[in-house]
Amino acid sequence: MKQIVLSIEDRKYNFFMELIKSFSFIKIEKKNKLNASQIAYVNGLKEALEEVELHEKGKTKSKLAKDFLNEL
Repeated sequence: MKQIVLSIEDRKYNFFMELIKSFSFIKIEKKNKLNASQIAYVNGLKEALEEVELHEKGKTKSKLAKDFLNEL
């Protein structure tokens, strides 16, 4: 048996899943659900990466580690 991984737009996901379920030769594995702390971690990481991307594009200024530690 072969396995593939697909990325589907959120707005088309339900349609795609209904279509795939209609094929008897396709087995759909249940995806692991994240708990609340895992979701919060992923969202925080995503936000941090977006901030880094904005900094790299020159749209924001980042703080020096020294300044950050002084605030603590």
